Amino acid sequence: MFGSFSEQLKNSGKPVHTLFAVNTKTLESLSEQQTTLITGLLSDSVRYLEAVAKQTELKGVMNANSELAESVRERMTSASKDAYSTMNAMREEVAEIMAVSLSTASDEVSKAAEKATKPVAEATVKASKQTEEVAEQTAKTTSAASKVTAEKAEDATAKSASAETKTADAAEPVKKPATRTRRTPAKKTTTAKSAATKSTN
Repeated sequence: MFGSFSEQLKNSGKPVHTLFAVNTKTLESLSEQQTTLITGLLSDSVRYLEAVAKQTELKGVMNANSELAESVRERMTSASKDAYSTMNAMREEVAEIMAVSLSTASDEVSKAAEKATKPVAEATVKASKQTEEVAEQTAKTTSAASKVTAEKAEDATAKSASAETKTADAAEPVKKPATRTRRTPAKKTTTAKSAATKSTN
């Protein structure tokens, strides 16, 4: 992980170093051009002063002025063309560096996104498989539990039916033996009969 991080840091630092090098090169070129311009202007000025100092007529001074103006114009035109070409070259280099760095960055981002999404996709597939397995196990457990519940319900229904028949059998009225009150009149009659037989005797 640390190696990949350092590699990414180096890769991200490359465009900055390249841009810094391009800027340095451009500034050096511009400073050389400006030095050449100023040196040329100073030498032209010195030559103009020498030429004016030697002139005794106005026509010679006017010729020296026109020569100086022509020299300054040429030097300024040349310096501006050189500066423009230098800046244009720098712009092209910067555009190329930025295009390369952006394409590299987009490639790295896409690779990093693929690396990041791969484990997520694998985890999603594993989770879906586990969910399917859990659903299958739940369905099996539910069907087994429903079978057991149905069997227990049937057993309970059968037991309750047998218990109801036993209760119904137990609830049938039992013939009770005759009570003594009923026997008593019969005894009285027998006692009356025995008394009658005794009296006849």
